[in-house]
Amino acid sequence: MKISTAGLLSVSLVACTQQPSNEGTAAKTEKQNESVTIKVFKNYPAPEYPKGGGKGKQEILKALDAAGLKGIDYDVTTATGPEYFTKLNLFAASGELPDYFNLDIPTMTRFADEGLIQPLDDMLKLLPNAVSLFDPKDLESLKYKGHLYALPAGYRPEPINGPNTGTLIFRQDWLDNLGLQQPKTLSELHDVLEAFTKNDPDKNQKNDTYGLGGVRANNMDPNFGVIFGAFGVIPSFWHERNGQLKQGMVLPEAKEALALLQQWYKEGIIDPESLITEKKQLDEKIINSKIGVFEGQAMDVDPKQPLGNSLRKVTPTAKFNFLAPPIGPKGLSGWNEKSPSNNNISSVSSNFKNTEALMKLLDWSVSDKPNGGFSLVTYGKEGEHFTYDKEKNRILQKVSSYSELYEQGYSNPVRFLFVTDRRWTSDETIVALESSNKNLIKNSFWKTVPAQFDYPELGKLWAEYYSKIVSGTYSIDKWDEFVQKYYQQGGKLIEEQVNAEWKKK
Repeated sequence: MKISTAGLLSVSLVACTQQPSNEGTAAKTEKQNESVTIKVFKNYPAPEYPKGGGKGKQEILKALDAAGLKGIDYDVTTATGPEYFTKLNLFAASGELPDYFNLDIPTMTRFADEGLIQPLDDMLKLLPNAVSLFDPKDLESLKYKGHLYALPAGYRPEPINGPNTGTLIFRQDWLDNLGLQQPKTLSELHDVLEAFTKNDPDKNQKNDTYGLGGVRANNMDPNFGVIFGAFGVIPSFWHERNGQLKQGMVLPEAKEALALLQQWYKEGIIDPESLITEKKQLDEKIINSKIGVFEGQAMDVDPKQPLGNSLRKVTPTAKFNFLAPPIGPKGLSGWNEKSPSNNNISSVSSNFKNTEALMKLLDWSVSDKPNGGFSLVTYGKEGEHFTYDKEKNRILQKVSSYSELYEQGYSNPVRFLFVTDRRWTSDETIVALESSNKNLIKNSFWKTVPAQFDYPELGKLWAEYYSKIVSGTYSIDKWDEFVQKYYQQGGKLIEEQVNAEWKKK
């Protein structure tokens, strides 16, 4: 399970009181005694978190006090998904932005242009622990007009803690039932999908399975990224061609991938509802043994995780496994790398005047040093909620779920700065995670340019053509029409601005 940041936190930082010895120190002492309230708004669902913070809050307050950050208090509220961004935009419109909050890169650039967030370049010196966990590329991608406007998430140094968790998940028990080997190429994957569709892989004497399942296209991010990756492109990514950046969807390799998907769809080895299915519906199909291969997360291979656990309740003999990205006709393969910090980034309101105090709190919360707060904030109390195997460098959780930690006032709702740590996960997942962070297709440009705000409909244009071409409603030659419309409807200006910004490096 991936751990994410969360909540609406009000944090009061109160300095140690001192008795003034003379008039010259009186003003300084009065400033030290001021209570500084830091309002932090984060995007995460944690309805279990108790009002008032629970017993976890008391333990965290003690730890902060012991670390020299005295007088800290906080209150937590959570919001998630569309509701979160609706509230965030309302806060911005009313001039009441929280002091510290989650956002995505497009929102960051918009807020920076509107003067709503402050540059943080000079604050990095107050984050030595956090900076050691940041990917320098993430910091660079969060610079806008020469300044750093958001802090990324961090990653612990273990290989399993890389940013990528995506992989192809398949039913190993179906493969075993049919006596097949794991596919390594697109051609071999095709044969497995065909067998999963037509050869009764679950042995129920019914024609009720499909090889490949997915969810509907989400603007520029379609199903089946590894299929595009087998041709060397990701539709939404910027790829360098002859010294210029081009978006993957307009490159001829994208047309080749679409032609393959259209053929597989015509053959009936792709679930025909994949083009309209939502994630929840796909999960239901997987749990009910209707889908044999799907794009999932490395954690899904663990039978104790929600998807695998639900599947085994219905089919006790079921087993997930993972596939490396299939190799395409030209020897290419890959999974799309994740966006910087998976858009798990945080900015500081331009109206906030106590940024240094906030930075000290953030750095404490990610520190694994003596008196640091990382383990307590993330996993609860050692011995009660978790144990640590130093020899193996593994976290052994004693709670049944993260929900239990939330209920007690720990973990995601009070993680002030998110740092990926998967040392708690299963042996099966570790192998899948290591695979997931290999063979990555890189995006050459993660930033946002102004023209992208002027032409937001390009994502919908791609989603429309993608769905209609794959389903066979449009012929594959309609891709050429899409490219023409792409450039006519804003793509030309976006491409020019992206290249101009890219060449500043």
